[in-house]
Amino acid sequence: MRAITALSLVLLMTLTACGKGTGTSVGNFAGNWQMTLQRDQTNTASTLKTESGFLEQSGGALTGNLLLTGDTYCAGVGSAQGQVSGSNVAISLNQIGQTINLTGSLGSTGSISGTYSILASPCGSTQVGTWTATQVQALTGNLQGTFTSTQTSGVVYQVAGSVTQAANTGGSAANLSGSMTSTNAPCFSSVSISGSISGTSAVFNLLSSEGVSIGQFYGTTTIDASTITGSYNFLNSQPPPLNGCEDFGTAVVTVKQ
Repeated sequence: MRAITALSLVLLMTLTACGKGTGTSVGNFAGNWQMTLQRDQTNTASTLKTESGFLEQSGGALTGNLLLTGDTYCAGVGSAQGQVSGSNVAISLNQIGQTINLTGSLGSTGSISGTYSILASPCGSTQVGTWTATQVQALTGNLQGTFTSTQTSGVVYQVAGSVTQAANTGGSAANLSGSMTSTNAPCFSSVSISGSISGTSAVFNLLSSEGVSIGQFYGTTTIDASTITGSYNFLNSQPPPLNGCEDFGTAVVTVKQ
């Protein structure tokens, strides 16, 4: 009897171990995504749409909000609902005046590819196509940048600072906060940052110590959030005789996490 009992225990442990080995892991789709939608069969020159924003994941369920831009008359934010099965994903977007359905799979590089369909009612046009998506890393770290004036030839100055991306709440954008200083900038020596990021699009609203907006830096970040390339402007926001500073140009900012 003891021999039979011991044998039964061994068999039970073996079956349990085998059962664990057959489980299907669920891919991680939570985070900030930049998506490109390529329409099939079109006679127009522009066929690309983009979706950007954040997804939250609980088990196999996805929720979030994405911003639709690009080749569309129906730009705006829509809510997302989805399901994950292993590396496969299906997402339905309740976009402005239309429903967008995305199906795809997560590849070994961490990007998603698949097909989409749009049911237009009453905005846009019903269509099908392919889509790809890449997850953008959090924009958090120390800043080093070079600002090159377009308004005044030869004016180039450096900035330093830090930026922090807020936690993922499933919105179409996440808040950014931080500060930036410069020893040779014509329009500021120290500013605070109050901005946002959606996909690869980042905006830094630059505020004075009194909280007054004095300028803006906006650009596109790399997927690993290590470099932002874009433009800046500083506006004359104060009346005479305390005239503010005016300047605009291009900028490249690196982020070291």
